[in-house]
Amino acid sequence: MSEQEVHTSVEQRIIIEFLLREGVKPAEILRRLTVQFAEKTLSRTQVYDWHKKFSDSRESVQNETHARRPRTSTSDTNILAIREMIEGAALQYRTCRNIVWECPINHFR
Repeated sequence: MSEQEVHTSVEQRIIIEFLLREGVKPAEILRRLTVQFAEKTLSRTQVYDWHKKFSDSRESVQNETHARRPRTSTSDTNILAIREMIEGAALQYRTCRNIVWECPINHFR
């Protein structure tokens, strides 16, 4: 039987909620998380924000759904165009920057 993997940030939120219910202050929670998760620890701001959310009766550790910017750059047309540019790069010198400027995605311009 395999365990379902829990994302590190969700795991830390569960710990924050548990320790809050135990009466542990956010500074101490951050210290404990840092000992366990090292460089993967949530930021100080995130720890304090989640502590406040759980203090205000929030129960869910999952992110709330919200409107996101559509991913318009990942389309079959764009993928094909980039692939053709990269494959054609063997014929001429192209840097990543040149490919970005030539590609049909204007996000970086």
